[in-house]
Amino acid sequence: MNVIYLTPYSIIENKDYPIDTKIVIRASDFNSIPFQDGKITFSFINCIFRNLEIENNETIDFKDISIQFISCFITQISVETFTTTNFSIFFGSSILQGRIKNSNLQSVTVNNCLLNNSLFLLNLNKAVVSYTEENIFPIRWKKLLKSIKTDLKTLLKEKHSYYIYDTKNVVFSFNENSTETRGIYKRGYSNEIENKIGYYFTDEEKEKINLSLILQYSADIPHKLTKIVNAKLSALSISGYSTGELIVESAKIDNLYIHNFTSQLGSNFYNIKPFRSELTEKKFEIHKSNLDKVWFDNVSFNDFSIISFYRNKFGQTSITSCEFPDNYKEFDKFKTLENIHYPDRLDDNYYKTRYETFLQLKKLLEASGNFYESQKLQAVSNEALRKIENLPFWDRVILKINSLSNNHGLSIKEPFFATIILSAIFYILYLWTLGRMFNCNDIDYDLVGYYFAFLDITHRSDFLVSKSELNGLSVTIDYLNKILVGFLIYQFIAAFRKYGKK
Repeated sequence: MNVIYLTPYSIIENKDYPIDTKIVIRASDFNSIPFQDGKITFSFINCIFRNLEIENNETIDFKDISIQFISCFITQISVETFTTTNFSIFFGSSILQGRIKNSNLQSVTVNNCLLNNSLFLLNLNKAVVSYTEENIFPIRWKKLLKSIKTDLKTLLKEKHSYYIYDTKNVVFSFNENSTETRGIYKRGYSNEIENKIGYYFTDEEKEKINLSLILQYSADIPHKLTKIVNAKLSALSISGYSTGELIVESAKIDNLYIHNFTSQLGSNFYNIKPFRSELTEKKFEIHKSNLDKVWFDNVSFNDFSIISFYRNKFGQTSITSCEFPDNYKEFDKFKTLENIHYPDRLDDNYYKTRYETFLQLKKLLEASGNFYESQKLQAVSNEALRKIENLPFWDRVILKINSLSNNHGLSIKEPFFATIILSAIFYILYLWTLGRMFNCNDIDYDLVGYYFAFLDITHRSDFLVSKSELNGLSVTIDYLNKILVGFLIYQFIAAFRKYGKK
């Protein structure tokens, strides 16, 4: 193994380390070295490492120590043995993979990097992962890619996964170009040749990036804040017991998984929608989680292809300004699945679980004053209730009739038109039984006016003819019409007053 001892404020450039390499940080290396504020302690630029280990076994009496890797390729990095608490690691515009685990490290920062496969950041004080368009340097990237004999297109196809476990402070952010400029441009404020040319990705190129973020928390390890801002992710997975606060804001995420998660100080999910519109499968799953103190605000649930809520505790969950399907019949994408990846596997209590879940969601929306969406969820829960096997037959009949007559209280259209059409049919039959229709006589236009009297469920049986002219069939039709129209009027009023219900 090649062991490297570094001199503070040194820069190593264009070096290839073909064998396993260990960088040892010693206290003796800092003897008689004055601290230089704002300057990186150790720098590696345009270097290639096969297997790299960074080790420190001594407490170092120095204000701040930092090591950076710029435009480097690291096949595998390992950082676990670290004693001093004033050390920071920075990776910029590099390609790497590996594992960094130590609570003594002050911070680990990763900017504009690509991963061979995955990077594990474990038990850290602070982890910062950022992608910033303003400092993409194509000359540096071209040089790096050429040295490892690959191209950007090939790398972007690969899956890049960040595993961040039990870290006190986490920041994961994107900073995109807000101008209309795309492609190569000149950076006039830079003096270095490699930094004079910049590059802005096109929307098509951004969509090729396959980034995943996996967050995990342990109850016995303190956590302060996780903040994910403006991120574009193929998948975000969150699990564990967080003692701090979680904020996911203005993020585009194709697949969002929340499993066995509890947030002690609360979590906010704001302005969340899928990343790639062309994907057929975009999943949103909340599984066996305590959602007390969790706020979903402006989340586009309707843009996901499948959403699953399974055995969650909602408590004081807030749901505001979220996008749901326009029609309750389109809520089929909302499931209660034990495993969202197997949507056809329904457990024995699927519809009962679905019924109770949507009742809880309905109450949450009502609590926020959103009666419009809560009515839809009531309808969804009623449909689930109707499909429960041991539900009494007549209860199932009632629910089915309510579904057909006014969409469970959501629509006035169905009862309105049903009243007009069915009463007209009954009126024609009623006139036929009295010999006033289909008798080749002249048209009696007064009968049109009498239709409205027939529509009045309080009308007398002899409103049109004398009682002596009535027969059993005409009375039966008249009676059935009163029952049917009365029911439809009730359904119309019930749907009309849906916003007045408390």
